[in-house]
Amino acid sequence: MQYFHLQRRRMGILISMFLVLGLVGLVPPSAKAAAFAHPGILHSAEDLLRMKNNQNTEPWKSALTSFMNDSKASSSYSMQGPYATVCRKDTNLATCTNQNDGNTALENDSRAAYYNALLWNVTGNQAYANKAIQILDAWSGTLTNIAGTDAQLAAGDNGIFLANAGELLRYSNSGWSTTGIAKLEQVLVNVFYPPIAEVGDANWGGSCLKTMISIAVFTNNQTMFENVISHFRTNACAALTKNVMSTGQISESGRDQPHALGGLGNLIVVAQAAWNQGIDLYSDADNRLLTGTEYWSNYNLGNAPTSYDTTYGRCTMGPWSTISATGRSATYGWAQNELIYAHYVSKLGMSAPFTTTYMNGMPSSDPDAALLTFAYRLGTITDTTNPTTPTNLTGTPISTGMLHLNWTRSTDNIAVKGYNIYRNGTMVGSTTSTDYTDKGLAAGATYTYTVRAYDGKGNISTASSSFQGTTLSSTTSQIPFQSSDIGSVGLTGNFSYSGGVYTLKASGSDIWNKTDELRFAFVPLKGNGTIIARVTSLTNTHSSAKAGVMVRESLLAFGSNAYVALKPSQVVFQNRTAPGAATSSITAATQAAPYWVKAVRTGDTVAGYVSADGLTWTQAGSSTISSASTAYIGLAATSHDNTKLTTAVFDNVTIQQ
Repeated sequence: MQYFHLQRRRMGILISMFLVLGLVGLVPPSAKAAAFAHPGILHSAEDLLRMKNNQNTEPWKSALTSFMNDSKASSSYSMQGPYATVCRKDTNLATCTNQNDGNTALENDSRAAYYNALLWNVTGNQAYANKAIQILDAWSGTLTNIAGTDAQLAAGDNGIFLANAGELLRYSNSGWSTTGIAKLEQVLVNVFYPPIAEVGDANWGGSCLKTMISIAVFTNNQTMFENVISHFRTNACAALTKNVMSTGQISESGRDQPHALGGLGNLIVVAQAAWNQGIDLYSDADNRLLTGTEYWSNYNLGNAPTSYDTTYGRCTMGPWSTISATGRSATYGWAQNELIYAHYVSKLGMSAPFTTTYMNGMPSSDPDAALLTFAYRLGTITDTTNPTTPTNLTGTPISTGMLHLNWTRSTDNIAVKGYNIYRNGTMVGSTTSTDYTDKGLAAGATYTYTVRAYDGKGNISTASSSFQGTTLSSTTSQIPFQSSDIGSVGLTGNFSYSGGVYTLKASGSDIWNKTDELRFAFVPLKGNGTIIARVTSLTNTHSSAKAGVMVRESLLAFGSNAYVALKPSQVVFQNRTAPGAATSSITAATQAAPYWVKAVRTGDTVAGYVSADGLTWTQAGSSTISSASTAYIGLAATSHDNTKLTTAVFDNVTIQQ
């Protein structure tokens, strides 16, 4: 059994995975670590102290014993390398005499280095430090090339262990030489980083990111660190919101369960490393990592999937017609649930029933599960410290009855669970994100807001500075839309307003297939809402040029969305139910502008309507789309000719509850 790593053949497929442990909100928290904390990749100084203090107490004592049954968790481990060149799937034997020359040796030795470095920190036994140093010095002084079709996986699945071993030795008085440290930095940057620099798809992409963030922290590379956070949030094939739907379905759920778990698990690794550097990715997209783990755990416990979208797959594979039972197991030799449980349940006090059941069902003798239990089982948390006060509270009126608020995230000694929102001194709602849409307000009225953060133990911060916001005075008031191009548009679009008329100029090949190119004028909306507009005119740059109202998951090109739009001679209802899925379309009417369109968001369902007069409406279609609780609602246009700008003109635009 191998900890944090699954390397088994199931139906002839080698699955190599690791796990320790988007623009998804309005303005994601800064990706910049104020200063790198060391040690601070997979384990913080606080984590190591807890492990050291718990090593003779149950359940940690038994877990440590089980983990040490792994032959790689031993100071007498016999190295299998080093190699100058490692190949993974060099099928043409262009570089190696064997298509996987050195790959198994690298896998086992890198894990042995990490395991021994961790045991050195816990036990203080110098023999463990010496073994880890021996392995790191041998490989960093020898390895010059990683090759083969799967070189990216060889680098991504193993570099993380070497970097973490180095991190644990470097900051623990292990006796490791400055020369050895410098050599490991060089091999990580010059040999492991190049194969992962172009981030791959789905589980491959996550594999790249987990090693990339480890290298960034170990080498104190702020630019690389920020690049990882950006990929996690926005990469077209590797981002969290591309690979886990709001329902929890994973981009490879239809392929097989080990690959689904690998893709999810790699993202959890990135989130944990970022967390140790003060960046909260766990909360992104309404705690999407928890939702994904609950979905996976539920199905692998033998239950029916909570839902399944047949249009959803990874960028280069799928979609699949049904969820796959291949590799389905309630006792995988790999316990990602410990990390999810530690963060969301132990720290935040949230509910995770399937995650918990799966975790508790893991065999106690499994070394993989045992190490995760030892490293991340938190036990009872005593906490009387209040979170810091939320800052920069501001807001935007989006209708006569709604104001949208946002603020800067608070911090806490354990974790911030959520925020309470107060209007004129009375609590009106709460949220786990840093934004909130207040509804049911009076037109043209001014309200005073404050926000307080709270943690999983009920500790509450002091109130933020107050913000006064005023709703729109009438349905004819200008809505303060933001505007941006989405996707690889050929010509920069623009947006303007004058006297009740909203004008979008847009290029873009289309709003269609798996990614979009458009101009979007939008406001954020948390929860339910309706947008209505009359499309008064649309320049006929192509028969499939479009202008209409849209509800969109994110400002990313692959974002799920529902769209009610006019073409030059048709009215259509379009939808992309999942991030990166193909778009579907229904022709609602043969009609040119001017014509009315409406989109109504209720939960995850968006219904589209059309009307000749704005009074009598006909439903054009309805769709459930993957989306966080905060979506974007507004006016969208595309020219269907990336060399031209179409002009779309709207009036009678309103947003309603």
